[in-house]
Amino acid sequence: MTIAAPARIRQTTQAAARAADVWKVYGSGEAQVVALRDVTVELERGRFTAIMGPSGSGKSTLMHCLAGLDSVTRGQVFVGDTQLTGLNDAGLTKLRREKVGFIFQQF
Repeated sequence: MTIAAPARIRQTTQAAARAADVWKVYGSGEAQVVALRDVTVELERGRFTAIMGPSGSGKSTLMHCLAGLDSVTRGQVFVGDTQLTGLNDAGLTKLRREKVGFIFQQF
């Protein structure tokens, strides 16, 4: 008797979250702060990923943008195959509730 291997569910993307050419700018003029400058990153599904860097390097800003807690100034952000850029508040809330889990650095 031959037992067939279970069918694999094909994912359109293997990335849990990804950002392409992302910029996050706070303020304007002399008070302008560029927190993220042209960031492209892909976080693989099922993998542990550490985001490391000195204080003020944009780690938390990147994570907030990837999770839809903060918007980007320029570029594209995806959770799975869903593009966050342009989602309204209700869409972002639904996506976070169904697809994203958080462990905040303060804990």
